[in-house]
Amino acid sequence: MISFLSPLFLLGAAAAALPILLHLLKRQPENRVRFSAVHLLRSAPVENTSRRRLRQLLLLALRVTALLLLALAFARPFMAASDEGSSSGVTIVALDTSLSMSAPGQFERAKQLARAAVQDAPSGDAVGVVTFGDLASVAAGPSGDRGMAAAAVDAARAGFGSTRYRAGLNAAADTFQGRRGRIVVVTDLLESGWDAGDRAAVPESAAIEVVDVGAPPPNMAVTSARVSGDRIVASVRNGGQEARDARVRLTINAGPNDSRLAGETTIPVAANQSAEVSFASAPGEWAAVAVDDRGGIEGDDTRFVVLGNAGRPKVLVVTSTGDLGREAFYLQQALMAAGPAGTGYDVAGVAARELASWDQARIDSHLAIALTSTKTLERRGRELIAQYFRSGGGVLLTAGADVDGEIVAETLGGERVTLVTPSTAERDMQVRSFAPADGRHPVFRSFGAGASALGLVQFHRITTVRADGCSTLARFTSGEAALVDCASGEGRALVLASDLDNRWNDFPLHSTFVPFVHEAIRYLSGGRTSASDYLVDTVPAGLAPVPGVVPLNAAQSAPRLVAVNVDPAETLPARLTAEEFGTAVTRLKDVAATGQRADEREREERQHIWQYALGLMVTMLIVESAIAMRTA
Repeated sequence: MISFLSPLFLLGAAAAALPILLHLLKRQPENRVRFSAVHLLRSAPVENTSRRRLRQLLLLALRVTALLLLALAFARPFMAASDEGSSSGVTIVALDTSLSMSAPGQFERAKQLARAAVQDAPSGDAVGVVTFGDLASVAAGPSGDRGMAAAAVDAARAGFGSTRYRAGLNAAADTFQGRRGRIVVVTDLLESGWDAGDRAAVPESAAIEVVDVGAPPPNMAVTSARVSGDRIVASVRNGGQEARDARVRLTINAGPNDSRLAGETTIPVAANQSAEVSFASAPGEWAAVAVDDRGGIEGDDTRFVVLGNAGRPKVLVVTSTGDLGREAFYLQQALMAAGPAGTGYDVAGVAARELASWDQARIDSHLAIALTSTKTLERRGRELIAQYFRSGGGVLLTAGADVDGEIVAETLGGERVTLVTPSTAERDMQVRSFAPADGRHPVFRSFGAGASALGLVQFHRITTVRADGCSTLARFTSGEAALVDCASGEGRALVLASDLDNRWNDFPLHSTFVPFVHEAIRYLSGGRTSASDYLVDTVPAGLAPVPGVVPLNAAQSAPRLVAVNVDPAETLPARLTAEEFGTAVTRLKDVAATGQRADEREREERQHIWQYALGLMVTMLIVESAIAMRTA
């Protein structure tokens, strides 16, 4: 199939009508002129009329063809791949395989709808299948074989991951490769599938169609389990529309093949509400809290907790000398105080220079790191924090007077973060306030309508933060970035453009300080309650994303047990409409056309058909000149 890189130049082929028009006009009969000495013409050579007419037609054909070849050369023709002409578009079926789809009968219905979407794809479309939960994968690439796509749907299985619409849509959009078509999303439309601020980038050429599987059946789930003193406290959520009695059991595991029932009780749980249940703890390695839930989602019926780390979750605060009472008093007190989750943190202070004698396992045992000083932070310490960050750890950086921008850049991923230390000039001493740029972000979401109280905080001195590829969560009233969110792999870092110790601002004196610190640490830890508690979506490398208790091998230390649990947000019953689903999709203009254009240009540059057309045109002009000279 022939295509053109610049098809508008084909309009130049209209110029071929000019020699045809001139030829037709020249055919008008000439006036007869009487000539007296006609007998003198008998001896003059007379050219054969039919031969002359044939030459004129040949000249006309050569001139018309030359003009057509010139227009063709400028249009830059090329031979398109045979498979491009066989498909008018592409249909991608994105099948939700998250935990919420595993309720009895739910995923079977989803596969039926997905198979129907494959069969109902427009004739000539290439059809592919993408499965998605917290991650997405291409189960079947776009092709004309609909049996292959249907087989991919049949082979799909619901897993334990969370719903992440962005992952599914982005993976589906990547398969288009410049073609036009549609994405059919088969899902239960859980609201939690869009994180705060989530946006999926989809080309304008891709239409999105949402196929609603329907709401999951009424579900009972254990959403949290923690050790509090000598007791194990769990939270049970009833996602149904009617109150139910929850039968809850506690199982203690003291070693291989040593598991015993340690408690059992029944508690009432109101509709769409949660209730707490408490059991007396017992010696053992880990515990499991389970609820009886026939007909609901099985994967969220049990929650695991490691007993060997029964103390409060640990947060490491890095200062110049390690004296928290003098260098990070307010931050220490805020972390130790009871936060929104009802418990505080075990706060450990360390001098920056002392990190050089630590190993990776010791630093990895902390839920998060608050970095308030880089003075005396040696290369070994920087490498430990950088590795902790890259492997999924959370770092809260307060860009105060004791923080060096070059060391921060090295610790948080090269040149992404740049800090400009303020001077004592009057312009740097102006009073600024603090305003969230995205109130839906987890750091600010719990404040709700009270987020406006953050504007009462007065900042007298700040550090200018420039962070490429990072999100700005809050800004000062003067326009500078106040709070920046950076990610590296599974790691997260929050950079505050001031300190948290009442020197550059009065933040610690406001009621919003403690909730802000706790929500920041909660966000940085990915919702974990300890360094031994992971969600299925955030398990370290080498661990299977399956709920349970497994050993984790840490460098330079003995293996330790970690609990892996499902994301409790996956059990929230709130759902979206198809219209609300589409509001989080960003349309990228001309993405498909750009990709196709680049492919076409590359193909045309390899073939150079325009050069052959131009050469043939020159040859025809030479032939035309030779014939014209003989005809004249």
